[in-house]
Amino acid sequence: MDIEVFDPREKTFGFKLDRYSCYRRCTGKCSLEDISIEELESYSSNYRDEASIDYCRGIARLFLYNKFTAPARIYYNERCGHYSFADGQHRTCVVAHLLRKGARVNLNATIIKQKCLCRNCLITNEYIKQENSLRFFDRYFKTGEYRKLQKSKQKYEEHEFLKRL
Repeated sequence: MDIEVFDPREKTFGFKLDRYSCYRRCTGKCSLEDISIEELESYSSNYRDEASIDYCRGIARLFLYNKFTAPARIYYNERCGHYSFADGQHRTCVVAHLLRKGARVNLNATIIKQKCLCRNCLITNEYIKQENSLRFFDRYFKTGEYRKLQKSKQKYEEHEFLKRL
């Protein structure tokens, strides 16, 4: 597998992040939104907790000083055109934010092509099938079976989601 410089902008990724592993999922606002490159360059943090405001800011600072070179392992799912991760969710998102701000940073990545749908599309299709298999009565009146399926879907979406960077 070759390592290449990868630009994550304008690509859709399947993330497995929740309120315990992502500041945006925890608060509704990304920690990199309202901070400049200059502020990030001088930012000092203790970024151990993935859901803290410091975590991605600390990673961004490492990228700005070219001190984060470990490659991300990213899958390209050819059937749906989405990308998913074996490793490197935070890095990939951070680099996309930095590139949008005009920083000159590189994301090293190993891209592995798969001839299948991403996990998110597979699971979403399964939820659609399950919902369509419910009787009209259950869907219309939102009975216990319908509510159970919706609760399961909501719980899944709290932990996994698609996002275009």
